[in-house]
Amino acid sequence: MNQVISQGFRTNYEILEVGTIKPGGSGSMNNGNSYSASVKFRSRNVVERMDKRVGLQEVETSIEFKIPCESEDQAALVSEAIRKLRNSKSPFYISGDLPITHQDGQKKDVALVTSFDNGSDFLKKMGSPTEPKQTQKA
Repeated sequence: MNQVISQGFRTNYEILEVGTIKPGGSGSMNNGNSYSASVKFRSRNVVERMDKRVGLQEVETSIEFKIPCESEDQAALVSEAIRKLRNSKSPFYISGDLPITHQDGQKKDVALVTSFDNGSDFLKKMGSPTEPKQTQKA
């Protein structure tokens, strides 16, 4: 997992509309590198631009935001909080670095922004519970 060791600037993204939400568990890749649980969600902007040859075009810019989480349970809570925000159409903020648009020399279809805040920080800012709901046993 990447860790910020010096922070001279911060970019704040105001999220107005959420598309897909994808919570993911931790694990390891075939090369032995491990990854932590996280929640990824997408948002997009569509702008119109005039092309001299073909006329008016709609151009989409998509960003996938990633919130690192300490566990799968926490990823579930973050995912639930983002769903509630999406359903209520409430804007919220993600603080992160500039979008990553290339990886291994290849242009990515969707830019990636990793949040500087982890799942716990995100839940506190949203006023959401930070512990999973306990189910009652009969």
